[in-house]
Amino acid sequence: MERFVVTCTRQGLWSVSHDGETFATYPTKEEALSITFTRAEERRQAGFEVVVVVTQARNEQGG
Repeated sequence: MERFVVTCTRQGLWSVSHDGETFATYPTKEEALSITFTRAEERRQAGFEVVVVVTQARNEQGG
């Protein structure tokens, strides 16, 4: 299963990764989700199982 992760960074940006590799950063959640769902759908149509996760960066103190 392929995994896309959209993460809100500490700087307020939205980074997008695919199978552990970040491929883009966006200023808004909407932009990040739009490109992520577009790419995820392309992979799904190519026959892959895909999951999309939306999260925020954890702080260094474990939270």
